[in-house]
Amino acid sequence: MNIIASPSCRRLENVLSKVLERDVALRKALSGCDLSIGPASDDRFAVPAAAQDCVFIGDSAWIEGKNIDAATEALFQVDPSKVSVRPRYNAATNKWTLEFKPMVGDALDPIAGQLFSPWNISYIAKVFKEPLSYSNIDKVVTYEAGGNPWAEIFTLFMEQYAGWAMVGHTGSLQTNTTSDVNVKDGLMSAPVINISGTYSLTLEEQTRGNLGYPGMSPMTRKQQYLNYAINMLKAVIGYYGNDETGTTGLLDVNPIQVWTSGSSIKDIATGSSQTKGSDIYRMLAGRINDMLTMSDNKFDELVIVMSPEALNYLRSVPYSDVYDPTAAMEIFLQNYGAVAKSGKVPKVTFVPEPLLKAGSIFNPSASDYTIIAAPSVEAGPTQERQGTIVYGAPLQKFVFPAIPGQYNTQYKTLARVAGILAPVPAAVQVYKGLGVR
Repeated sequence: MNIIASPSCRRLENVLSKVLERDVALRKALSGCDLSIGPASDDRFAVPAAAQDCVFIGDSAWIEGKNIDAATEALFQVDPSKVSVRPRYNAATNKWTLEFKPMVGDALDPIAGQLFSPWNISYIAKVFKEPLSYSNIDKVVTYEAGGNPWAEIFTLFMEQYAGWAMVGHTGSLQTNTTSDVNVKDGLMSAPVINISGTYSLTLEEQTRGNLGYPGMSPMTRKQQYLNYAINMLKAVIGYYGNDETGTTGLLDVNPIQVWTSGSSIKDIATGSSQTKGSDIYRMLAGRINDMLTMSDNKFDELVIVMSPEALNYLRSVPYSDVYDPTAAMEIFLQNYGAVAKSGKVPKVTFVPEPLLKAGSIFNPSASDYTIIAAPSVEAGPTQERQGTIVYGAPLQKFVFPAIPGQYNTQYKTLARVAGILAPVPAAVQVYKGLGVR
């Protein structure tokens, strides 16, 4: 190993040399490497040019001169869009020189946006951000963390009841053996998987902070976007599961019912019927009634998760072109007003879900998915309300430095999930092709 040290760091050089002399394996691993030790104020040990970041908005003080030939300058005066500008770092002056080069062919150079000097541009204070997709899975599931964020197995305790009271033995003077009521305990478990993403923060970014940027620093938005990406991935796992780890999603709780009994919502909405809303209402109400009847009306809250396209048809198609312009969705909210077992009025909520639409990277088929779910129910002898669809998430978010470096530090955001555990499987029904087919 070749060690280059300044006079002020000779002691450190000697200590390192002794360590290498004693550790043969370390000496072999570092053979052919160069190590420089010295103060940053010394030009020989300053931050290398290769570690410098690109120029940022507001860096006019660090830009010196330009490098452009006569032909390129003439082209720039005629059509600036045909000339690209690249900042090049000058190690001798610790500043940047603007390199003007003609663009090749008709290709668009992403650096062409820097055709003008930063100090000659007027910036809008607001930052216009790219619209992102979304998920409404939190309207269906109940997140549970458990007691150990680093557990390998996520476990749900369940309780089942058996037995009835008896008639005919009251007051008997004989010793009769009767059947006891019983309470049985059970477990539902799933493996915990890790979801992680990384981002790096350079010393230059942290030093600059918000200087020169309109609004919030992109450094902060980098962290926010990673949190968004992890949350979206958790939603994908919540719906579709993960076959490699045996993680269950909402689409795995019960067999998916392929809708072949009639037209889809889209078929009806785009058809020629004069009572499109009524047709959609009767078709979808049949599925809702099946679920309510199966629970003897104990489900007093239903959430219907649909693709945005199907939901748009549902809330815009009139009940009848001739008699009633009310949308089919509004009819649902009016008709399911009878009191349920709990004494409450059943609540039916429709929510859009882009992750269930057809022709997406998650669902490449031509048919979308529709989920009818009862997120909670009154259970047990005490009629305690509890979630019926549990999303095991022992660790929602944990941020730590992954690779500390001299000029940049990589940070990792970790989330740990176990997928869907459904102690009441009847609370989830999935249809394919009910909305769009």
